[in-house]
Amino acid sequence: MKPLFRFFAERHMLAYLMTILVFLFGLATIWQINRAQYPKVDLGQMVVTTQYPGAAPEDVELNVTNKIEDELKSVTDIRRVFSMSMENVSIIIVDIEPDASDQDDVKSEIREAVFRVTDYPPEVTESSLITDIKSSIFPILEVGLTGDMPYPELRELARRFEKKLKDIPGVASVQRYGYRDREIQVELYPERIRRLQIPMQDVVNAIQQRNIRATGGAIESFTSEKNLVTLAQFRDPMEVGDVVVRSSFDGPIIKVSDIADVSDGFEEERVLSRINGHPAISFLINKSESADIIRTVEAIRELVKEEEALLPDGVRFIYGLDFSQYVSNQLSIVMMNGAIGLVLVLIVLALFLNLRTAFWVALGIPFTLLGGISLLPLFDVELDTVTLTSLIIVIGIVVDDAIIISENIFQRREKGESPVDAVVNGIFQVYKPVLTTVLTTFLAFAPMFFMPGILGKFVFVIPLTITLALFVSLVEAFFVLPAHVLPGLYTKEGKNTKSTMRNWFMPIRDFFERILLYLLRFRYVLIAVALLSFGGALYYGLNYISYILFPTKGADAFSVWIELPVGSSLEATSKKAAEFERLLEVLPEDEVDAYLTRIGTQADIVPIEQENFAELAVKLTPYGTRDRSAEEIVEDIRREAERIGGTSKTTFFIESGGPPVGKPVTIRVVGSDDALRTGLADSVYSFLGRIEGVSDPDRDDKEGKEQIRINVRHDRLARLGLSVADIARTVRTAYDGQVVTSVRYGEEEVDFRVMLQKYARKKIEYLQDLSIPNRTGRLIPLREVADFEQGTGPSVFHHYDGERSITISSDVQQDTVTPIEVMQAVERHFEKNRDFPGVKLVFGGEAQESEESLRGLFVAFGVAAFGIYFLLILLFNSVTQPLLVMMSIPFAIIGVVITFALHGEVFSFLGLLGVVGMAGVVVNDSLVLVNYLNELYRSGRGADVARLVAKGTADRLRAILLTTVTTAAGLLPLAYGIGGTDATMMPMALALGWGLLLATPLTLVLIPCLYMIGFDIRRFISGIWKIS
Repeated sequence: MKPLFRFFAERHMLAYLMTILVFLFGLATIWQINRAQYPKVDLGQMVVTTQYPGAAPEDVELNVTNKIEDELKSVTDIRRVFSMSMENVSIIIVDIEPDASDQDDVKSEIREAVFRVTDYPPEVTESSLITDIKSSIFPILEVGLTGDMPYPELRELARRFEKKLKDIPGVASVQRYGYRDREIQVELYPERIRRLQIPMQDVVNAIQQRNIRATGGAIESFTSEKNLVTLAQFRDPMEVGDVVVRSSFDGPIIKVSDIADVSDGFEEERVLSRINGHPAISFLINKSESADIIRTVEAIRELVKEEEALLPDGVRFIYGLDFSQYVSNQLSIVMMNGAIGLVLVLIVLALFLNLRTAFWVALGIPFTLLGGISLLPLFDVELDTVTLTSLIIVIGIVVDDAIIISENIFQRREKGESPVDAVVNGIFQVYKPVLTTVLTTFLAFAPMFFMPGILGKFVFVIPLTITLALFVSLVEAFFVLPAHVLPGLYTKEGKNTKSTMRNWFMPIRDFFERILLYLLRFRYVLIAVALLSFGGALYYGLNYISYILFPTKGADAFSVWIELPVGSSLEATSKKAAEFERLLEVLPEDEVDAYLTRIGTQADIVPIEQENFAELAVKLTPYGTRDRSAEEIVEDIRREAERIGGTSKTTFFIESGGPPVGKPVTIRVVGSDDALRTGLADSVYSFLGRIEGVSDPDRDDKEGKEQIRINVRHDRLARLGLSVADIARTVRTAYDGQVVTSVRYGEEEVDFRVMLQKYARKKIEYLQDLSIPNRTGRLIPLREVADFEQGTGPSVFHHYDGERSITISSDVQQDTVTPIEVMQAVERHFEKNRDFPGVKLVFGGEAQESEESLRGLFVAFGVAAFGIYFLLILLFNSVTQPLLVMMSIPFAIIGVVITFALHGEVFSFLGLLGVVGMAGVVVNDSLVLVNYLNELYRSGRGADVARLVAKGTADRLRAILLTTVTTAAGLLPLAYGIGGTDATMMPMALALGWGLLLATPLTLVLIPCLYMIGFDIRRFISGIWKIS
């Protein structure tokens, strides 16, 4: 290896070229790489949506959902199936087993199973829509058009804008709110059709047979050919009024206009939408998978700016949620804190090494970051929030190998070697332990490649990014850094003696050697105290520091779900939602960025439409720019909201960020017996409400709309020549309306809908007198063949793996209780479920994902520990010394617990990642130290072991302090938000920074103590052998 190291060390120009190329490639990649909120992740989830117009939830369940679920049972490798049967639509969510050998094959089987179901009711005219859920389909921006203008004119402006919006590169799809489709409504007068004895189906048939365009062949002549076209389409939609419904030779001609009003309007408004309290036609925009979120949003904003100049007075664009702000904010925070950290690292290095060496060692950080980033596109990885998180870890660990090598080169130079020999011998002496430190760090993170669950898919890029960065840093430390360091080893006069050094550290080194030599006398006492401290830290950490997957401390968004009494109108719900909007209006501008209001719907997994529902989605300003946390703001609004009357339930939910794992507490009560299932759900709901710290409990078995049940009298039905199908078809046409035909006008497909007059659809008397045609054409009033019963029905039927279920969910006050603790309390309380046979509890949401991720982290940590242990056996050729090196990990955990306790932090997923990274750095320091002590012992056999250990540790003091202080200097600016605050990254930076600072003194004292104890044990054993 020496010739290879010498070759690169002597070629300064090659080192400069390599550095310049890496910087150029890295900067070019940053310029071109796509930025996103989340990594590209296939969530292994498919959503099957089937429209069943005019059907009640129970009809949807029986005629659509059950049939598809039965067919899906034939597909293997399905983990679980959720479904929702609601008015007009069935939605089935299929989770695929993460360990399936080929998920694409499973998806194909799911599609085939869904399309095998063909025996739907005739009203189901469209095929099921099957959507493959990926992280790339999440929205990036909502923009709305609002103003004092008649709706048709505002809608036309919105339609033109939408067309231009879809032409922007990177825009995949647009979801519209407040935009109603144009519709020609034919509203029949019940009195007139009853008097004239005209069934509604006759009106439907007449319009369908009149609106026809067909090609009937061609007329050929000697010189030309002409197509024959039958034209009977409505050129003017109002022509539908002239359609003849009935005529005879001697009787009157009855047209549609004689029995109905025809209006050119818009479909019925089901959901109202407002942005920042202003009614708006808004567009929720999804980017394509290959698009850059920031560039796409900038292009949309540029289009808005251009279009705004063309708008009439009183009309303007308004922005809702902008998800690109998360990414740009995090990018700027990482870059700013990274720059501050780089300057601090340079200052620290300059205190220990000469300025030239300090500069080139510090330059290893941007070299590694840019080199790693330039390799990301090769693995189809974007620059997203998770990748940025891994780059933070990289800042803390990649400079270590460069410090070890450069510091050893300095030591060789100080002993009188020539600059070139000092460089070559300095690298050669430590290249094995340095290579081992890189491999141990890789092994620490490698098990994360195999973490289970949704979280495992999202964090896959963390070990990948760290691995790439470690590879780049190793290349830089072995082949680039030495050539940069070499010129600085010569004196100014050119004499080949010693380099210019920072001599101030030598007294500190000598003082430390004397102190350590004294402390080694008390090695057993020190180790006992350390073990007791570790036990105490472990006890405190497990009992007093909670684990929360993604704490809400730095949350930037929350939702308010409002529920009015069943039967409340859309208008009443809108007025009540406006009262909540006024609570948001009075909040300071530096706290609220934007808020959306949806009236008539609530969205958890999928939107559920109901007139008495409303939802407010609130986007706060970045955490570092406001004084109050999301929890404090929500508590303030919650207190004010208690004064608002007229609601049956108000629920607040703080978005903690991270992958979509659901609410903190999610419990499904699953069973086919309705009474038992509801009874257990009542008990669980009541128990949750009694747990301190549980807030906003909710359940999904809500009452639906008030309904009128038509109980058919079958004896009279048969006598009068009617069937149940006749009644169902007529009732659906009368009240939900039937789309009988459609015509394309310009760029729009316009439906023609036949239904009863609006006044008739509101009164039960008209339902009772609704005319049903029998087989002979006679109209029979509905009251003669049916009775009527009023009440409320369920709004949604939920299934879990084919069985009916009730989902109970809640938020938690994280400073009082954690989701895992709530889940464990419910499990213990309902463990012996004897009162509800056949009904089970299934846990999900953040609590279940937290437990799974924690288990995955512990397994990953265990696998990493074994991997590191076996690797160290190869390095030391010993089974005991690796244990000595790895003892630094529990000592380091003492520092982490102290840090988190003093800062009032909880253990989060990212915080524990910081612990893994910190453990890797501590192991590396111990590894290099023990390896150096072994070399000293082999070269100085016969010398006093205690003095050798003290001398060897003092020799490595500068390198260990440098790795510790530079890591802390690079990360603590982020931990304290000096260059911008990101609360999700702060725990990770604290664990890496302060954990390492507090652990290093323990490592410098306790590892030498353990090393000496190892000699004591060997001496004791050898003494026993001699006696025997």
